Order: sequence, then C-alpha cells, then structure tokens
Amino acid sequence: MIAFASDLDGTLVFDKKVKDMDKEAIRMFQKKNMFGVCTGRPICSLFDVEDIPFDFYIVSSGALLLDRNKEMIEEHIIDKNLAKDIFNYYMNKATIIVQTNDLHHFYATGYYNNPLLTLINSFEDIGDLKVYSISLVFDTNKEAASYVSDVNERYPLLSGYQNNNSIDIVVQGVSKGTGVKAMKKYLNANEMLGIGDSYNDLPLFKASDYSFTFHSSPDSLKEEINDVVSSVSEAINKVLQAES
Repeated sequence: MIAFASDLDGTLVFDKKVKDMDKEAIRMFQKKNMFGVCTGRPICSLFDVEDIPFDFYIVSSGALLLDRNKEMIEEHIIDKNLAKDIFNYYMNKATIIVQTNDLHHFYATGYYNNPLLTLINSFEDIGDLKVYSISLVFDTNKEAASYVSDVNERYPLLSGYQNNNSIDIVVQGVSKGTGVKAMKKYLNANEMLGIGDSYNDLPLFKASDYSFTFHSSPDSLKEEINDVVSSVSEAINKVLQAES
C-alpha cells in the first residue's frame, strides 16, 4: 500500500478550491492506496477540502497528526512561555497566527478571510489552549527569508520554516518530514510519496520515498525532488501507471 501526502495551498488548493481533476484522481488513488494532507494549516482551517475524505492529516507543520476520523495520533506542543515570548517579540514585526487545539478557531493579530478566525491583541487571549504552531506573516518572501535565521538562533528549542512570505514555528526537530515518517509507520505503508510547492515542503520531500513539485516552483526546490509535474492529478496518474 502506498500513502501519498500532499501540501494544500499552492499544491492542491488554488483560490480556495480543489480542481475537479485532482479530486477525481484522489478518488481513483484511494481505491487501493491512501491519500492525505501535509500542511502548515491548523486542523480547524480545512474548510475548502472538507468534501474530500482524506485517509490521514499531518497539520500544523507536523506538530499534530490525525487519522481519517481526525482522532489524534501524535502531538508536539510548544512551551507556553516560549510561545508568549515569540508573540511579544514579533508582534510589531509581523502578523502572528497561533495554532492551538481549539478545533473551531485559530487566532491571529491580523484579519484573514476565514470564518474561524479570532482576532487577538494579547497572547493571554488564547487562555489555557495548547499551542502547536506559531506563524509569522510578513509583507514579502524576502522579508520572511531575512528572519528565518533570527527565529532559529533566538529559539534553539524550536524550528522555524519559511513558507513563502511567512515562517512556521514548531517544536525543535518537528517538521512536515517527521510527520510523514511517523505517518508512514502508523499506516504501515510500503511507500510514502510527497508533493508540495514551497520551501517548508523540503522536509516533506526529504522524508518521502518519492517526491513531486511543480514546474512553477523555485528551481532550488526542483533540485530536491524526484519528478516535476503540473498538477496533483498528473503526479497521481504517474503513480497509478507505474503500479499497473
């Protein structure tokens, strides 16, 4: 059995929609194999893919792993004092998103077009919730890249990954890659495949047995993968053809 882990934004989801051909390819793939998500998003923010019955969920950049019924398999929680320090230090430098174990809300210091968003002005606004991930959202990709080293040097117990114009921060050593490895073991999969489009997908690529990215992806990403495609459906069709 093969398990296929897909990033969401810019990979499977475009303008808050999944292409019909990708949905059909996933359905065909799931007849004999498993298909799931591997995303930096929180579990509460999958509203645009709710009609797809995924077999597994790797969310919050690998900090939370769930089965097909969204029951927890594994979690990695950021220390509250560290999370508060990050919030206070960067609050005037970036928009901050805090991902927690709240299944119905995520929290941010700026507005996003998401019905589950709760605006906060202080870290104390999240109360006693567990913190899985913190994202720092900057105006440009270049600005985000300039802060990655600062985050990792300032907080050695955490890991920050650039995702275009944002930095996703989780417990040190946790990534989409560790999520993929743990999920492969949990599913008892013979092979784990991965597809993504951005820098934070590098751990996903490296942990997968075979990986895909897009023709539109940065050249540095293309050097780290096995195959370049135009869509998730193209990648799936290549896998199914190789199986037959």
